Amino acid sequence: MFYDRATINVKAGDGGNGAVLFRHSKEAAKGGPDGGDGGRGGNIVLSATTRENTLFDFVRQKEYEAENGAGGGHQRAHGKSGEDLILKVPVGTLVYKILPENGRQSLGDLKKDTDQIVVARGGRGGFGNAHFTSSTRQTPKFAEFGSPGEDFSLELELKLVADVAIIGFPSAGKSSLISKITAARPKIADYPFTTLVPHLGIAKRGKDTLVVADVPGLIEGASEGKGLGHEFLRHIQRSKMVIHLIDGTREDWVADYKMIRSELLKFDKKLAEKKELVAINKIDLIDAGRYALASSHLRKTIKAKKIYGISALTGKNIDDLFDEVFRLCQKITEPEVIEDSKRIFTFADANPNLFEIKKVKTGFRIYCKKMEDLSLRLDLNNWQARQRFFDVAKKLGIVKELKKQGLMEEQILWIGEKVVEWEEG
Repeated sequence: MFYDRATINVKAGDGGNGAVLFRHSKEAAKGGPDGGDGGRGGNIVLSATTRENTLFDFVRQKEYEAENGAGGGHQRAHGKSGEDLILKVPVGTLVYKILPENGRQSLGDLKKDTDQIVVARGGRGGFGNAHFTSSTRQTPKFAEFGSPGEDFSLELELKLVADVAIIGFPSAGKSSLISKITAARPKIADYPFTTLVPHLGIAKRGKDTLVVADVPGLIEGASEGKGLGHEFLRHIQRSKMVIHLIDGTREDWVADYKMIRSELLKFDKKLAEKKELVAINKIDLIDAGRYALASSHLRKTIKAKKIYGISALTGKNIDDLFDEVFRLCQKITEPEVIEDSKRIFTFADANPNLFEIKKVKTGFRIYCKKMEDLSLRLDLNNWQARQRFFDVAKKLGIVKELKKQGLMEEQILWIGEKVVEWEEG
């Protein structure tokens, strides 16, 4: 099955805890602190590959978690970092972080083979007690916990990366045409909706190559969800140009052309602005006189410079059509994909050292990214860890501001999910 949308949950690895350890040997029975730092948690990375062409794996499995970092050891040994988890996605995958209140933030566009982005970062390893040795704190009996890895949901959306998109009614002959010019072998039959998924193929002219996409047939109302084409209209967005293929055995070529153009316009105005070549297929089944009259009428009505009469079955005039396609594609730059995302400014975007203090009934609430992160890494029941917490708050100017606002001994301070009583060191 072809799946071009998926929602998954990703959890980067937690950082390893720092160690509280002391040297013990014959020479130094009461040696100093030597607890090492914890290792970094593994990241979650998305990597684009041409070997995949669907998001099916991410529809089937929705939970992904990277390895946690290991704890620190004796002799200041650093804990092993967690392995990154690398997820392979098809080239052309857009990645969004799902935000509260139905918003989403664009994280990247993987449009080339081997493109990579880190979507969730592993937590930092906690410092071991050896890290906190100083002239005033010679035997620190505390260490930091590792920071948690990022944990959220992602929305993946695949938009095929093709130079040329072949569009038209069901059974216009799109699959036959792509099979004639590339090595792609789509299912072909004489009934509507033979093509249930887009097909990609490589067309060659000497050293030049083009990626051609056969887009499932459109019908009236496709932009509103009718038929199959609405599911695939977005796959035309990346293409440099389109070949509008018309079934020559149908009665009204002008009406067919205008209907397809109307659906493109309703879905995305930029689709209707793409360079377009119009081709009438199945000329081997059409009377020459009718073709001359109908093609002339179509060309004048849509103001096209040229209409290509081809036969995808016999190969007639296909070389002429694709000579022009290659010529045009060399001149057209790759279109920019407008990412459908709502950027929401969050607390995490701010300078981590910035702070705000709010007076509450029981004391004060401190808003500061750095202090919130620190509170999660420290056991605030340990008096030495509390002093470490207050030392950092002093350096940031938080304690000075608190005292201006009337901070007193044993008053409650709220920081993130933690609560601590103020005490003068």
